[in-house]
Amino acid sequence: MMQKTRLILLTIAVVTGLAACQEAPVLKKVTIPEAASLVASNTGNLQIVDLRTPGEIAATGALPAAAFMDYMAPGFPAKMEQLDKKRPVLLYCASGARSAAAAAVLHQQGFQTVYDMSEGMNGWLGRGNKTELVR
Repeated sequence: MMQKTRLILLTIAVVTGLAACQEAPVLKKVTIPEAASLVASNTGNLQIVDLRTPGEIAATGALPAAAFMDYMAPGFPAKMEQLDKKRPVLLYCASGARSAAAAAVLHQQGFQTVYDMSEGMNGWLGRGNKTELVR
């Protein structure tokens, strides 16, 4: 009986330890310098998502390697489901409102790492950062 109790306690300890080792999902508002660093060091693993309308993107350009998922479009939720939950995501919009809302949803859906560029494209351009023209 004593050995059985020890085995049960050992099993509980191992399972609890393994669960504690798994990383908790991260939701982080990032500053423009932090976002610029993420973009500059991106080796293709970071999913960069522009949530602005096509007109906004045409007017200012976009971050390098950004995927365009118009937050206002009817098919927006389905497009977000195409993202890989295990790869980090950097979201941005014009001023930060849409990216904050989308970041909260992705975080609730179990995405491992979600970055919200809280000052948006307005902050990006306001600090003299470059964009890529989108045709």
